[in-house]
Amino acid sequence: MIEPKINKLHGITAASIERYLLLKGWLRDYNFKNKNLMVFNYPNSEKRIAFPANENYDDFFINLNELLQTISVFEQRSIEKIVKEILTVYFDRMEFRIVSTLSQDGKLPLDYAVDCIEGLKELILYSACAEQKAQPICFRATNIAKDYLESFKLAQTEVGSFVINIDIQVIDEQAEQMTIADYPPSSPFEHKIVERIYTAISQVNNAVEQKQSISDMATVAYETGITANMCDALMKMKPASGSAEIDTTIRYASALTQTVGQENHVTIKDHHFYVIDELAKIYRDKVLYQDVIISGIVKSLSKRDVEDTTEKTIRLLTKIDGQYRTIIMELSEEDYRIACDAHRDEQEVEVAGELDMNNRMWVLTKIEYFRIVNKDK
Repeated sequence: MIEPKINKLHGITAASIERYLLLKGWLRDYNFKNKNLMVFNYPNSEKRIAFPANENYDDFFINLNELLQTISVFEQRSIEKIVKEILTVYFDRMEFRIVSTLSQDGKLPLDYAVDCIEGLKELILYSACAEQKAQPICFRATNIAKDYLESFKLAQTEVGSFVINIDIQVIDEQAEQMTIADYPPSSPFEHKIVERIYTAISQVNNAVEQKQSISDMATVAYETGITANMCDALMKMKPASGSAEIDTTIRYASALTQTVGQENHVTIKDHHFYVIDELAKIYRDKVLYQDVIISGIVKSLSKRDVEDTTEKTIRLLTKIDGQYRTIIMELSEEDYRIACDAHRDEQEVEVAGELDMNNRMWVLTKIEYFRIVNKDK
């Protein structure tokens, strides 16, 4: 039997091995005197396993190879499969295997590879935004979503193939040891981000398989799955020329699901990219009102007497979806004074409200706040 390379085992801990064995039905002997070892027995058999109780022990990885071979023989499964399941005890993992005409010579064009990484980054970012607030389009990623994005890590890829693995820890090893067995931990926000991504891809697949029309899907899909931003992110994985298939596998942390080896699989092909593109267009044609936070430069100001009041209006130059737009808004007396100061000093402002995109000129109403950006700096 071929032993796994040591670098492929990086990330395996004593706690993840213990949790894996417990989930597979092994029983730990907590009365074993040598606390430097974890000892497990399998019910109704003579099978017994002893293993170092801490990954920092010098003999941990030496014994790990032997342990994996023992488990492989006992379960009649490959070591590679077992390693993947141990590595995802406390982590959700998203695996994207790229099969493209561009890689026929054994190489992937750098520009396309960068687009794929950028697309996956935005897919996670806007999945987080949608989990915060389900809406067809997010005009600006929130700071909270950006913070969650930092937690997702690019994991070691597979040898000999173009595979992008992304890991996110969803269960803390130490905290998990303190949970009650009959009461599994609740789903953390990071896990919900991963679930939404799989739901989004599944929704697209349902449309491809004609289980649901694109127009019907667009009415509710964003509530639990795909949004216009996530469509844009996935479209970045479509090469400018040639074709590509993205074999997507989602593995959920077994400590969270209480089940070892749970995974979902969907392959994204040309038909999927067509559906994704059409769905994005429907979203953008459909969304006429949107709660937004935008920033920009005050382009002009005007005051106009109307009956018993004075309308105080500004035009704000901002950038939305990569395009510069002029947004009209009527301000209160206090906000208008702030706008005057910003215009005079050529300072950037930030404003939150509801964006009306019905007409050629967009209007911001229901303004929550209006302020100068970095005023104190």
